[in-house]
Amino acid sequence: MRKNRLAPFFFIIAGIILIVLSYFYIDRQVVWFLVAHHSRNFSPLKIFANDIVSILIALVFLYYVYYFFKLVINNVSALDKKLIVSCNAVVIGLFLKNVLKDIFGRYWPATFVCNNPSLVSNHAYGFNWFKAGTTYASFPSGHTTFIFSFSVSMWFLFPKLRWLWALLTILVTLGLIGMYFHFVSDVIAGAILGSLVGFYSVNNYKSKAYIQQEKSK
Repeated sequence: MRKNRLAPFFFIIAGIILIVLSYFYIDRQVVWFLVAHHSRNFSPLKIFANDIVSILIALVFLYYVYYFFKLVINNVSALDKKLIVSCNAVVIGLFLKNVLKDIFGRYWPATFVCNNPSLVSNHAYGFNWFKAGTTYASFPSGHTTFIFSFSVSMWFLFPKLRWLWALLTILVTLGLIGMYFHFVSDVIAGAILGSLVGFYSVNNYKSKAYIQQEKSK
């Protein structure tokens, strides 16, 4: 993970290019296509978009409670330390996406709360810079940030289950786009943010573990 320090930089640049291209040439076209084909009538998409993340959020909260009691009785295992890294990555990712949402203030694809202006309802498209709140909060996607923070960290911590972590990201992103809860570029931004948080959280954990091993020799 530490061999190529420039990899994250190129990853970010590539992501920004994809976001810009998607904003101008893909986002609106995909939403109108999905609206025309009534994609929201396909109920599994809603499960993919909402329920998977909701279940994982509940599990993360419960694990924090469990981890606290393990700290109290001084019985934290190596597995516990790995899992808390992933939980912390999720929390960091969600905090950062909230900051970015308030900065970008993007219109949603469709109207969800408080009659928010949207592409589908009002042909509203673009950004309202530094507008805090849920009315303008489509970019980046919080659910995508969550699932990538979680799955990327778990990808490195538990590589034998990489098929599962990849599957979770695919299902959630398909659900979010298919239900047009988010634009494609929102999802790309959330994936970039979540991936970086997951990657660096694990990298920090492994660096500390390596230092401790060296000290114990």
